Parts: sequence; structure tokens; C-alpha cells
Amino acid sequence: MAVGYPHAPVWAVLVTALLAIIGFVNHVRFVRSGPESSWASRYFDEDNAKEWRNLPFAQLPGAIMMSMWAIMFAYTWVSGDETIDALMALFIFASLVFGGIAVKRLYRPPRRAKPSWLVEAETRRDS
Repeated sequence: MAVGYPHAPVWAVLVTALLAIIGFVNHVRFVRSGPESSWASRYFDEDNAKEWRNLPFAQLPGAIMMSMWAIMFAYTWVSGDETIDALMALFIFASLVFGGIAVKRLYRPPRRAKPSWLVEAETRRDS
């Protein structure tokens, strides 16, 4: 008889789901903003810490990781099948890949993560 995972507290499900939603919404806001936005002024302000300036690039992978955690926490309430429990353990481990990507982007965001308006603004500033 499979016992399954211990139940995660409801607040953990809600907090991780809320953080995922905030991350997705802020990512969309960042991509749709422009060179006159507060996102751009923060990014180009050399007095800000690198992690603070690059935070928008970490929002999407961070939101994906948080949504995976919310799913895992919610799953603990219905767990019990050994095969699915094992798959969920791999699922939560896979979420750490997205966490690693988020941390990497705080320090060195790839060009493909930058919206076109930011790439154009950087090109103008460098010329």
C-alpha cells in the first residue's frame, strides 16, 4: 500500500501559485513595455546592482519554477500512486533547472531573453 507524500500546507500551494502568476504577469509587462518604461530606466541605471537591473530576465523561468512547485504541492493532497509519486519527484527536480536558469539570468542574461525594444535601446546607447 502506497502512502504518498505528506500533505503540503495550503498556504504553500497558494503562495507558490501567487508568485508564479506575479512572475508571468511581470514578464508580459516587461516584454510589452518600451525604452521609456521604468523597466528600462532601472536596467540602464549603472548605480543599481546587477541583480536588480537583470531581475526582469529571471521572471519567466522563476515563474515556471514556482508553478511547478505549486503543482507539486497541490499533488501532495492526492498522491498515493507509486509511479506518479516517482514522476512527481522527477518533476520537482526538473523545476530546479528553471531555478538555475533564473539565477544565471540575474548575472548574465542572454540576448534572446531581451525584448526587441531593449536590444534596440542598447544598440543606440552603444553607438
